[in-house]
Amino acid sequence: MKMKKAFAALLAATMVVSSGTTALAAGSGSAAPAASGSSSGTVAEEVIAPAAGTSQSDNGGSGSSAAVEAVRAAVKAAGAAVNVAGSSVKTSIAGAYAAKGVQGVAVVDSLENVKASLGLKSGQTPYIMVFDTNAKRSPKAMACVDAAAAALGGEVAAVLNVDLGAKEKGRFITLSNGSAAMVVGLPKGVDTTKTVSVVCVRPGGTTTILEDKDANPNTVTFDVAAGLGTYAIVMK
Repeated sequence: MKMKKAFAALLAATMVVSSGTTALAAGSGSAAPAASGSSSGTVAEEVIAPAAGTSQSDNGGSGSSAAVEAVRAAVKAAGAAVNVAGSSVKTSIAGAYAAKGVQGVAVVDSLENVKASLGLKSGQTPYIMVFDTNAKRSPKAMACVDAAAAALGGEVAAVLNVDLGAKEKGRFITLSNGSAAMVVGLPKGVDTTKTVSVVCVRPGGTTTILEDKDANPNTVTFDVAAGLGTYAIVMK
């Protein structure tokens, strides 16, 4: 608690992000998926992403009317197997799992729990998008990440933009309530004897520190909040 209070005081001057966090977002503009790895619940799909420097709307839909870019992503079905730091983990919800700076990502809460947490209506299914990010793509969020890592006395090992929402009739819906536990394989080459924390930066600048919920030295498990957020893995 003392660490969190000191951390909050140290970062008070850096909290004006004005929804500067950016993420790659799938929606009705996605191209038809190519048949690639479909037997394992994975296809390759072009996912529409906001260009660097744009931001997502909190009001539903993909939000951005700015210039977009198409990114090739691994879109997995609910229940698809994911290699997370050498172990096979079934991700409970469908989504675009495109992060390459870590060794796999999977949602480990049950599908039923995620649906209940998000408060989904009939015809809606959970959907998550996970992409690497950096200072060029998410400059304001990364300023908060760097300040938080410095306050913790740690080093940033990887940074992800995550958007947890739902799909309804092929359209991505942005949500603001609920969460889901997600496991991430730590990047190759990191010192797994160090303590792992996750810095979460939300649109508007709210920054929190999330503790690792698992005992595996090769992974980190934490709760991802509904909506868009930047999650930085910090080693110290």
